[in-house]
Amino acid sequence: MQTVELLPAVVADAEAIFALTHKCFIAYAEKILKDGKIEALTETLEDVKRDIREKHVIKCVLDGEIVGSVRYEILDDDIAYLTRFGVDPEIQSLGLGSLLIEKVAGECAAKGVKAITLFTASKMTSSVAFYMKHGYYVHSITRDKGYIRAFLVKELLPMDELYDFEKVLK
Repeated sequence: MQTVELLPAVVADAEAIFALTHKCFIAYAEKILKDGKIEALTETLEDVKRDIREKHVIKCVLDGEIVGSVRYEILDDDIAYLTRFGVDPEIQSLGLGSLLIEKVAGECAAKGVKAITLFTASKMTSSVAFYMKHGYYVHSITRDKGYIRAFLVKELLPMDELYDFEKVLK
């Protein structure tokens, strides 16, 4: 029987998370035909260590090995911004991504966060569908990174329909 743990990452996990993020986002870049021009692929090991120290980073450990991770930070107005979410492409479809994304939602709800936001390539219909299955909706799209990205929102608390997400979109 496999053991799955969702734990806060520590700096000692940085190398494994760095390698995992790189592996996940190479696959992402290939699927959206960006030839590695994805911001996640330019980060360094020091960037990962900084995120572990300054943001909330959750790792998914399967039988002792880090196979998934997600990062989020809580911005002004109690809005969370989720980044670098990935599960090893070789073992996707086991439900580990769902465990991670729901862990973030639970932590954010406990902290009084109003909404969780993120970007994903709109061309990645499986990713968009995954987030929608978990209660996210497409708020808007942008082309600011050289490809069409969907800005997704999951409301945890009732919000004004005209809430201005401009702080997150910058």
